[in-house]
Amino acid sequence: MDRLVHHELRAVVSVLAAMAVALTTVGLVHGFSAPSEPGRLGLYVAAVLAWIVVWTLLKATRIKWFSEVRDFEKAVPVEESGAVLPTERFLRDQPFSPRLFVLYLLFAVPLSLWEPLAALLPLWSALDWLGKAAVVAHWERGHGLLLWRGHVASRPWELSVSRRPPTRTATGARPWSPTLRPAPAVRAARRRTERPTR
Repeated sequence: MDRLVHHELRAVVSVLAAMAVALTTVGLVHGFSAPSEPGRLGLYVAAVLAWIVVWTLLKATRIKWFSEVRDFEKAVPVEESGAVLPTERFLRDQPFSPRLFVLYLLFAVPLSLWEPLAALLPLWSALDWLGKAAVVAHWERGHGLLLWRGHVASRPWELSVSRRPPTRTATGARPWSPTLRPAPAVRAARRRTERPTR
């Protein structure tokens, strides 16, 4: 199992590394000079940023075909899935996805040799994953839960949810926090377990 926010951030690092290699290749082949059409490059980057902001805001809503939040709320509690939460810190131990890096490298380098601006295409994916990581982190923080992916090996895209472990202060005491309302998936699981049997 892997935390969803770590999965997204790992993808961002891998894609940005592939983009850096593609940009370096473009520089070595075509020379390290300023772009011939700086207005075109600025327009491309501004359009990508504007689209990613709109797309991320749509994913943070509850609109049926765009919402990521609806998927988060449908997540199965870890206790019900029978999965064991990992104890290590995945993002620190493995901040990079080699398969994704190679995939984007095979895509970006040949295209960037043909058209130098194509080296910036991975930026689109990286910003999209960064936006999703922000949506996940905001949802986790607001609900006091952690989202996990991969509780079923054959379906790694399915999400599960667990309670955020309590943090401690420097003195070892638990910090004060207002009670947070649990996610609908957790509330539904509680209702199922609290129902009297007939």
